[in-house]
Amino acid sequence: MTEARHSEAGFTLIELLVALAIFALISVAGVMLLRSGSDTQIAVKSRLEQMTLSNRLTNSLEGDLAQAIARPVRDQSGQPVPAFTQNDASVPGALFGFVRAGWSNFDSAPRAGLQRMAYVLQNGALKRLSWPMLDGAAPTDAAVLLENVASATVEFRDDTGAWRDDWTAADADAMPRAIAVNLNLVGKPEQRMLFLVGPQTRVPPPSVETGAVE
Repeated sequence: MTEARHSEAGFTLIELLVALAIFALISVAGVMLLRSGSDTQIAVKSRLEQMTLSNRLTNSLEGDLAQAIARPVRDQSGQPVPAFTQNDASVPGALFGFVRAGWSNFDSAPRAGLQRMAYVLQNGALKRLSWPMLDGAAPTDAAVLLENVASATVEFRDDTGAWRDDWTAADADAMPRAIAVNLNLVGKPEQRMLFLVGPQTRVPPPSVETGAVE
């Protein structure tokens, strides 16, 4: 009879407190697990996005520089611009610029198959700048390749095999053999990327009289 009454008495206060404490611990552990999983997912997503942008930048640089050619151009005022430039004063934030071959022309537009371009750093974003024409035009298209860039420096390898911090050549056709791009992303270690430049095929500039684009 005593055992029956004891079984019907229910939980004691201590048993109830213990049960509540255990439930609270399980709830806290569950919340922490969910938060950890969410934070991990956000971190992985951010990392994948950064890797995608880095790969996009690498592919863009590799493809453009592999088709770089020694083709001097003229700016909007008609002044000559060397085949390969560094820190072009007429282009804000320019790191380097050149002309590449192999510009696709799917719509058969009346333009050359060569394209003038520059890589620039503006407001923490590394961009690929292009011109609609080789000579006498202003840049139009700017594609953002990488964001959160704290700083960027470029090194150039000359014909002697030496690396230089600046590119100033007496010959307007001169091209570096390779370049090294050093990037400092916000909160990330420095990243160094090496690219070959070439083939270095000489393409004659248009005559001033005709202004032909080729």
